[in-house]
This record gives sequence, C-alpha cells and structure tokens, in this order.
Amino acid sequence: MKIRNKYLNLCNLIAVLFCLSFNSSHAQGVRPVDVQTAFANGVLACSKAVGRDAALDKVEGLEKGTISLADPNTPALLKASEGEKLYDVGPAKGIVVILVDNSKNCQIMAYGPRVLPSYALVEKELLAQSDEWKKIQKETTPDDFIERYERVESDGTYVHIFLMGGEPGMGSRMFRFPMFTADVTRFPANYLETSTTAFTNGAVLCANAMSQGIRLDALPAEDLRDWTLLEQNKSPSQNYSRYGMAPVAEVVSMSSSSKSDCYIGGAWLDAEASLNAAIAKLTQSFPSLKEVSRRDRGKVKTILFTLKDANQTDILFVFTLEKIGGVAASEKRAKLSLEMQKADQQK
Repeated sequence: MKIRNKYLNLCNLIAVLFCLSFNSSHAQGVRPVDVQTAFANGVLACSKAVGRDAALDKVEGLEKGTISLADPNTPALLKASEGEKLYDVGPAKGIVVILVDNSKNCQIMAYGPRVLPSYALVEKELLAQSDEWKKIQKETTPDDFIERYERVESDGTYVHIFLMGGEPGMGSRMFRFPMFTADVTRFPANYLETSTTAFTNGAVLCANAMSQGIRLDALPAEDLRDWTLLEQNKSPSQNYSRYGMAPVAEVVSMSSSSKSDCYIGGAWLDAEASLNAAIAKLTQSFPSLKEVSRRDRGKVKTILFTLKDANQTDILFVFTLEKIGGVAASEKRAKLSLEMQKADQQK
C-alpha cells in the first residue's frame, strides 16, 4: 500500500489533528498506553486477516467490539476511497484507525505516544502470537524510525509488516505529536522471483522506449500487456505515467515523464539477482550497451552504462543498489533503481 496515496493532504491532516486534539469524544481519558495497546491490537488483527487473505471483520478470535467500522463523518487520519473500509480500534477510537484496501491489505495509523515503545509492544504481541515472525529491518533515518517483520504462511505466501513513524522535531516533521503507521501486506510465495522478472522486463521496455525516442505510454499495447497503469498525469505542466506489474506492483514500478527519461524502482526485492538479470537482458537486447564505471561504497553500489539511440545521442543507464538497514535475514534484499536519461538532457 502506498502511503502517499492514503494520507490526507497536509492542510487536511493538520486540521484533523487539531480537531482530534480538542474533541473530547476522541481524546478525553485515552492514555498513551491505551493508544499503544490499540495500535498493537490493530497490527495483530491485520496480520491475521492478511495472512489468511480474509476480510478484517471476519477474522476469528477478535474480541467483539475491539475493532468497528468508523463513522465516515468523523475526522480521521486516513481516508477511505471507493471500495475501501475504515475502522476504529478501541479504546483509542479516532486516534488509532485502520484502512483496508481493495486487496485486503491494511494500513494502521496512530498518534500520541512515543514511537519506539509502541513498536516494542507490537513486537511483543507478534512474538506471543507466533515465534515464526522475524524482524528483517531496523533502521533510523533523519525523518523516521523504521522496522519490518516478515512471516511465511503455510501456503508459502509472505506477510510483511512495515512500521514507520517519528517524533516531533525529527527531520522535516512538523507535528507536535509522535505519529506512526503500520502497513500489513501479503505477497505471493514467488514474489522475489516475480520482482526480478518485473524489474528486468521494465528495464528492457524503458530502453526500447528511450532508444526510439518515445514515452512509455507510446509503446505497443502488446509490450505493456503485463503492466497496469497505476498513475497518470497529463497536464500542461506535466505528462507522467507510472506502471506496475501484478502481483508485485507494490514492489517494482516503472515510470517516465518525457521522451528523454525513464525510471524503474524496486524496494525489498532480491536486488543482486534483479541487477544481474537486468544487465544480462539489456546486454543481450542491445549489444552496443557499454559499461562506463562501477562504484561500490559499502551500502551503495552504482553502475553506469551508455547506449546510443538512433540519432547517436548517448542514453545514460544508472543502476543504484542500496542495502536496507536490517538484520541477517534481509541481507539479500535491498533497494534497486535504474534511471535512464538522454545525455543532452542532463543539467
């Protein structure tokens, strides 16, 4: 689930927080520990529902009344689009909310208590549920505290829990409350292999478009048959398209905003395998592709290639592999991107 698509815009979010802060029906008598408990209960309930590919309100074992459909007229930190459902988590009604999307994935959002103790309670509850949960990421960025957990279900599918939040004053955070979210997502059993295929296929499609001097959306429909249009903005100031390949559109996507650029990005995939497969396929498809430089600076690896288009203009291919701060279980997975740009468009 893409967080940027679920948050209200900045002005609305500030208004919601102001309203919630002074609305006694939401905040009066709710202690920080109540919010932490509600957040952990929400994550636990979502992990059960997502793991079983079931509706949240159908998960067995949920205490009656703990999670209930939210009043659509009440200000909330998340907003439901068509087909989505928004839930409150007691006793922190309005402070801890759950958004369930059309794919039954969850996003839980809360504000108020300190972030890391809230994460610690989530971890405690997850491990009490099952010792098969593994922490596969833990890192602190200027803006956020990030943790990620993973569990493999009996059918081989993966359930990921991604925690992200920060304290007031961290980085660019403007709010006077700690705020944090949990995204609970289900991935198919073969999602790592599928992500490698998607990244490799996207690299070739981008290279084809760039070498012909056309945009991604001008490629033949047959070339894009496995890709779904996720975002598009055709305005006088911008002409942008982003595509994803099912069922890993949340992991790998490709985009372009002109005839002179194309981008493929992926996170939490087998980056080394995807990098090697993409380079091999591009070299096979474009024999004149040349490696120019290669740098390895510990956590970040950068490889630069060039290719001449039909007008003999250089197209720059920049692969960037960035390891994700994590633990031993996540060593193979990282962020990987490929940015293509016409050399005469560089500033």
